[in-house]
Amino acid sequence: MEKCRREYARIDVSWSASIFTAAGLIEGQVKNISIGGALINCRRLPDLEETFHLAIEIPHYLFPVAAKAKQVRLNVYDSEGGSTSPSYDLAVLFLDMSEEDRKVFHEAIDRAFRTQPPPAAEEEKDANTSSRIDNSLLVTVEKLSTDHGRSFKDLLEEALQDLITKYDRQASDKDQSLQL
Repeated sequence: MEKCRREYARIDVSWSASIFTAAGLIEGQVKNISIGGALINCRRLPDLEETFHLAIEIPHYLFPVAAKAKQVRLNVYDSEGGSTSPSYDLAVLFLDMSEEDRKVFHEAIDRAFRTQPPPAAEEEKDANTSSRIDNSLLVTVEKLSTDHGRSFKDLLEEALQDLITKYDRQASDKDQSLQL
């Protein structure tokens, strides 16, 4: 069976979330998040056949980010510690977000990538640091793509072409200086 790959890199966070439904407010905790979606732990569920609105409280921001979302996956966990109700990990896909909230959201995720604490094991440190840098670059390119209305692929190809041109020019300059 082929494994499904996510479109955006995810980062572990612990941000409060509120899901708004016709039956009332559902409080939850965002466990991980990306530009495209989130994994929210909650004790109750919205109607999973419908789209719903949610608000995510981001540290260091005055107002929560609002989004329209839909459920894409659900994990159910048995109750622990004497609780009679199960716990749910609700994976959601963001469908709609205002441009202002999208900008705040991109900044917050970028900040989370840059400030993620290093791992305890030393051998994991280099790989994890590299991964955070890679993820931060991906988030930046995704933001540029959204802000400028250009495809992610086009931006990457343009950046690669700029690098090739730069290094070709440096090699040419070096050859000319050796000939003198």
